[in-house]
Amino acid sequence: MDQALQINMYRGPRRLMVATTVPGLEPQNIHIAVSGRQLSVQGRLRGLGQEKRPGYFQREWSVGPYNRTVDLPLAVDATRANASYDNGVLVMIFPLAAEPISGTMTLSKVGTAKGQCIRHVGQDLRDAPFLSNS
Repeated sequence: MDQALQINMYRGPRRLMVATTVPGLEPQNIHIAVSGRQLSVQGRLRGLGQEKRPGYFQREWSVGPYNRTVDLPLAVDATRANASYDNGVLVMIFPLAAEPISGTMTLSKVGTAKGQCIRHVGQDLRDAPFLSNS
């Protein structure tokens, strides 16, 4: 059964930012899509620990698969969006647009459990603290 994602969404001067937690996923297994004014985030978990194995006495937490679709309050340009994933937190930054521009993103692995998709490095997005390379 898919788990619903909890989403924080807020507006900056020229962008819409969306953050959600998706623990336990590899960045390349996270898929982001914007269609009109709808944002969909999906994640599929692969790897060790997901199989149903005998011997469990108690199993209270699980990770993925995740799925959530939400209406965006503003028109965004998904083709110029950036996303980062670190410590189980996915942050998406969408430049505001006059009309919605649909698009999809798949993150690329850039570290042990970090991922990103950077399409626009304009002045308005460069100062975002969660996109720094430190």
